[in-house]
Amino acid sequence: MDEYARSFKWVATLPCDVPLGDHAEQFNFEEKAAKRVKDPNGPNPYIDPRNCKTEAHLQEVMLHAVIDELRTTAINPNFRPIAPEAGGER
Repeated sequence: MDEYARSFKWVATLPCDVPLGDHAEQFNFEEKAAKRVKDPNGPNPYIDPRNCKTEAHLQEVMLHAVIDELRTTAINPNFRPIAPEAGGER
């Protein structure tokens, strides 16, 4: 786990100009596409180093949230995970 946690620090040092993700919302695709259409000769809105760092940070925060939840559930016998197909409450 320590090595995995250290990898976030390493990723933060990598150069990144154009963030990509498996969901368009992760890198504001629609907003950037609209800017590109509006001003095709303007600055490329897809070049967004700041968003690269933001996404890496969010992934680290999410990992720690999951770890905290797992630690909590280990001592909470009433915890019931949500079945993906059920969409129920815990």
